[in-house]
Amino acid sequence: MKGTRRDVLSQLERWLNDKRDKQVLWLNGLAGTGKSTIAQTFAETSFADGKLGASFFCSRDFDDRSNLRTIFPTLAFQLAHRYRSFREKLLPVLIASPGVGRESLCSQMEKLLVGPLKTIRTPTLIIIDALDECKDEEPASAILSVLSCYVDQVPNIKFFITGRPEPRIRSGFRLAALRPITEVLKLHDVERPLVDIDIKLFFRTRLTEIAKVWSHLDVTEEWPLSSDINILCEKAAGLFIYASTAIKFVASPHHQPPKRLALLISLPQNTIHALLVTSSN
Repeated sequence: MKGTRRDVLSQLERWLNDKRDKQVLWLNGLAGTGKSTIAQTFAETSFADGKLGASFFCSRDFDDRSNLRTIFPTLAFQLAHRYRSFREKLLPVLIASPGVGRESLCSQMEKLLVGPLKTIRTPTLIIIDALDECKDEEPASAILSVLSCYVDQVPNIKFFITGRPEPRIRSGFRLAALRPITEVLKLHDVERPLVDIDIKLFFRTRLTEIAKVWSHLDVTEEWPLSSDINILCEKAAGLFIYASTAIKFVASPHHQPPKRLALLISLPQNTIHALLVTSSN
């Protein structure tokens, strides 16, 4: 939502615009801390500024977005659409190797990205979101392992990668070639007061919108109460996924918002329990 996560987004903007900063940035965060939403916003603003080359948003819910072999071809397609010089170098590769999409990740990276990327003079950004949601049997992330072998050949390209701090992802970023050029931004280490300000803003804005469209609410009474917002924020415990789920729960078209909000407020002060209750309803 506009006006939230300004501190994190400002850090990403500084990293992207400063040529002296490290080539890779890993947005590291636990489940529910808002990694993908931030990545989406960063992609949109970078695209608007003409700095986004390509992006891939992984998702375990879709086969084509959880398959590692679809990442590099997708990025190559977008880069070809974005840069004429890249497209001119990529087309001969596709003519010579029409089955490159079925080749190894190393071969894909070398043929589809590294070779053509060397022709791009303008610095550009590549985003890979939620890398942990891809199916991967390697002890260290297969994508990061390949990236570590070739990243030094495209020094004008910056890679923004998000993912949970799972063993496979951590091992990938600890590879000798990646570690020195990777900056790590841990979302769960962002100061809690800053996160709470954003979550409160989200709650107040969304609940106010619900109040405007719910004809049975008494407009002469304050709703939601500031105390209710504070309680919800405490229950969220810094997790944006709780805030989003709570709003969907209150906004149910089959129930009265005040009663749904009151039910949330009355739940035990336990985020996990609250999430289970709201999700099951």
